[in-house]
Amino acid sequence: MRGGLVAIAAALVLLAGPAGASAQPGMPDPKQMSGVPLPVLDAPVGSVTVRVIRGSFDNNVPGASVEFVVDGETTTVVTDDEGRAELTGLRPGSSVRAWVVVDGERLETQPIVMGASGVRVMLVATDAASVVPGTVVLGPESRVIAEMQDDRLNIFYILDVVNAAAAPVDIGGPLTFDLPRSARGTSVLPGSSPQALANGPHVTVTGPFAPGSTSVQIAYQLPYSGATARIEQVWPAALQQLNLLVMQVGGLTVTSPQLSQSRDVVDQGQPLIVGMGPAIAAGQALVLEIDGLPHHPVWPRNTALALAAAILAVGIWAAVVPGAGPDRRQRRA
Repeated sequence: MRGGLVAIAAALVLLAGPAGASAQPGMPDPKQMSGVPLPVLDAPVGSVTVRVIRGSFDNNVPGASVEFVVDGETTTVVTDDEGRAELTGLRPGSSVRAWVVVDGERLETQPIVMGASGVRVMLVATDAASVVPGTVVLGPESRVIAEMQDDRLNIFYILDVVNAAAAPVDIGGPLTFDLPRSARGTSVLPGSSPQALANGPHVTVTGPFAPGSTSVQIAYQLPYSGATARIEQVWPAALQQLNLLVMQVGGLTVTSPQLSQSRDVVDQGQPLIVGMGPAIAAGQALVLEIDGLPHHPVWPRNTALALAAAILAVGIWAAVVPGAGPDRRQRRA
């Protein structure tokens, strides 16, 4: 399902040009380092050490229950006075992740595959004393992606939730994305913030939101009939710029009143439709139609259903109308 994402993301850079390179150099704060595993040679081979802190390096969280999931098996380890929980004796190749809940905030590591060294990782909770009321936006690196795969239309939202303040912000509740009602198989992709959780056609991102960017990557399938699929997506926060990428298959066309430009490109041999548009305010919907989708004709199914209904009607009529069926004497013979 994610096979075309690398090529698609590269195509976005082609359209955006130099303006797309908006990242600024600088040292990450602890929150930006949260969950990133670091192989280290001075730790025992086969060990994973998780350090849980709140806001800063000098604010350890002792007594927190860290859940280690190793190849599907869960082990709970409580952090010591230095906020550390350690699991040892793991075999090379083991798949590990760990998570903890601090003050209602779920913190999770990225997936870890054990190698020939130990691994250390920090989980950084938000310091409640530093949280201020504020807002977030969906930054200009956010994009909507569509691809056909195995006769299914897959939709991806690669979202960059930006808090421009210097402190964590509370937006007054979670950031909730209500996907189209027909959405199926909704999931939050790896690489997303652990604050993002999918529940049916809804994805909720709990706050507070740390300064900088919070990555939220959503995937779902959009059923369609006929040659056209329609997407109406209301954004819970302002989308600073509409970026659209559609993997071209069989001459697709894309229309939207919010697209100011679109063009066909080819990246690594993959034809793409790349479009851009102006900002969309919070509470307003992106309206998008993809036409020319491969589909099976519906008339055979409709004809079969009509014939089945006609046969059923005749049977009912023969059963309830006197004299409509075969002569009873003939039946007795």
